[in-house]
Amino acid sequence: MSDTPRLGLPLLAAGQAQKHVTHNDALMRLDALVHLVVASRTQTVPPVSPGETAAYIVPAGGTGVFAGHQDDLAIFEDDAWSFLDPRSGWQAWVSDEAEHHVWTGTQWRRSQPVSSLGAALWGVNATADTTNRLSVSADATLFTHAGTDHRLKLNKASAARTASLLFQQNWSGRAEIGLAGDDQLRIKVSPDGAGWTEALVIDRTSGLVTLPASNWARETPRPNLLVNGDWQINQRGFAGGALAAGTFGYDRWKAHTGGASLSRSGFDLTLTSGAIRQIVEPALWGVGSFASTPLCLSVEDLSGGNLDVTVGSVSGTISAGSGRRFVALTPAAGDTGNLTVQLAPAAGAATFRAIKLETGTVPSAWLARSQTQERQLCERYYWRPGVSWLIDVYQASSAYSQQVLTFPTAMRAVPTASYTVAGEANILGGERSISPSSNAGALATIRVSALGRAYAIFNDIAFNAEL
Repeated sequence: MSDTPRLGLPLLAAGQAQKHVTHNDALMRLDALVHLVVASRTQTVPPVSPGETAAYIVPAGGTGVFAGHQDDLAIFEDDAWSFLDPRSGWQAWVSDEAEHHVWTGTQWRRSQPVSSLGAALWGVNATADTTNRLSVSADATLFTHAGTDHRLKLNKASAARTASLLFQQNWSGRAEIGLAGDDQLRIKVSPDGAGWTEALVIDRTSGLVTLPASNWARETPRPNLLVNGDWQINQRGFAGGALAAGTFGYDRWKAHTGGASLSRSGFDLTLTSGAIRQIVEPALWGVGSFASTPLCLSVEDLSGGNLDVTVGSVSGTISAGSGRRFVALTPAAGDTGNLTVQLAPAAGAATFRAIKLETGTVPSAWLARSQTQERQLCERYYWRPGVSWLIDVYQASSAYSQQVLTFPTAMRAVPTASYTVAGEANILGGERSISPSSNAGALATIRVSALGRAYAIFNDIAFNAEL
């Protein structure tokens, strides 16, 4: 035997010359291996200028002199690299990880966390990574008390983040319990890990329990605070495309200050760029303000990308997906008076249908109002008769003639009127006009120039009391 069995130290031979060389080699090897410290176990390229007894654990993929020495100890001695096969139980402190490792006979593994500093990664019969920093492979995992209580705490960074328990089958999600994307407790299930159905939602403030997927238990749909949420009322005849800043397209919807581009196909709206908004009037719904009132904004079958939402002074995002998608927002205490609701695609074009704003923090089912009801709501803000208005009289010179036009529904306020004159005769000084007299009606007036027949034909009439 010329070397020791455990550390491979050279032994002195009987009658050996230059015994001090062998002895010194053994001391240097002891200095390197006892209380072993290696610089790294991930460096594949040998250092350019290593110090005497510099040590490394060679990882897979070593290059240069490290090639072919995976898991060996590489020690720089007398200006050359020596490679030692580790023996079971050998231990090493890895400097660049600040972790203690042990050779199991097949791999280098962390031996234990470092006192109160903890370990960056920890695997129990499994491999941990930077996402799953604690990884356990076992038939069961036990967390028990130390004499009194025991709580498992899951903490998230903000309301929009998730803290939940996710149950998987072959790494594909099947059920999830927790705070997923907001602060309501939710239970949801999935057949494939891609599409999810919410089974239960508990409101964090009221404790109200809703069962969104159960028709028999679903709460009665709440009123939609948005008017023309399916874009079917189109008095202006908007054909889709670009809308200039502040311009209305489909009834009650106008472009944000930066303009917008949108189009409708059936009940689906595609918002290509910019933002659209609607101003919600609390008085229409019998309340003085929506300030500090939890509201839920939802759309159906959102595709193409997420939807950025602003309600009053608060904002959120509706994530793309099938079914009813929503965000719950509570307008600030200062959001009194009329409330601006704004939608913008987060990136690229977004397509969706059946937009709904309602009180509460979870969406109820979409319930369309009748076309008659929806048109009446729209006509509270804007009314286009769609027909010409003719005043045709026989009058004395300088006499006035008037006709009353009653609005189909009382408007929000006394509107402004716009119109064109398609034809006229015997009108004094151009005195022919349409002028709202109240929020319930308007007067058409002409003044006759000379005795005889006089008339005026008004076209493209519109009354506007929009917000």
